[in-house]
Amino acid sequence: MRSDSKINGAAKSERVVRGVALAEVAAPEAGRKPHPMVMVHGGCHGAWQWANLQQWFAGRGWDSTAFDWLSHGRSEQLPAEEWARREILALRHEIDIACDEAGGAPVLIGHSMGGLASLSYAATTERELAAVVLLAPVVPRQHAVAAIELPVDPDQPWGPPDPDTARTLFYSGVDDETAAALYPRLQPESPAAVWQATRWTAEVDIAAVRAPVLVVAAEKDLLTPADYVMALAEDLGAERILLPDVGHGVTLDPGWPQLAERIDAWLKTVL
Repeated sequence: MRSDSKINGAAKSERVVRGVALAEVAAPEAGRKPHPMVMVHGGCHGAWQWANLQQWFAGRGWDSTAFDWLSHGRSEQLPAEEWARREILALRHEIDIACDEAGGAPVLIGHSMGGLASLSYAATTERELAAVVLLAPVVPRQHAVAAIELPVDPDQPWGPPDPDTARTLFYSGVDDETAAALYPRLQPESPAAVWQATRWTAEVDIAAVRAPVLVVAAEKDLLTPADYVMALAEDLGAERILLPDVGHGVTLDPGWPQLAERIDAWLKTVL
């Protein structure tokens, strides 16, 4: 099933391909960039977290595809036991489908768990990627020091936490009205993915990443500490941005338009 609409001259469509729900925004043809964007959401979130950025980038000529991970949003629901064991790096399946549908050599943008998945994908895929943008990413084992001690039951879905905790972790910079609107959109997460994200168990050969990389860290991030993220950026030889007074939810923070400007400016230097 497919649905289509148009917002501010950008064509928006939603469809499901091989079980993966895609939210696509096409820029107006005049001035359209040659590389599409593929956006990978974080844990407990969905494609919805990219809505503002998709519209903003469409206005600058970028087509984009965001998607719901399997067992998230409108995507296929996996059997409960399989989903509970599903780690972050398994997202290469959905990323591959989204890149296939986007076409060309995409700009891959990932946030949080989606950032780790994007990094791993960039290190292992034979697909040409135009660029990689990692926003407050979960880092591989070698770039972290201490665990984030969130309790995780391996046999039970994790979260979402209570509204106050969710706000602190995921969108600390928003006002009360926005926080109340965002909370119902959160959903439980695979305990295996949460364990991997908080105990830093993933292995990624970052030397295998061929595309230019931009890494964004947030000063007040409680889930992916800025010093871990900046250490990853240094080892990647990546361009790096540290956002002052911003928490983990950089795509939802009120400063997201300024972040989008900086991503767009960086892309102009590498593409």
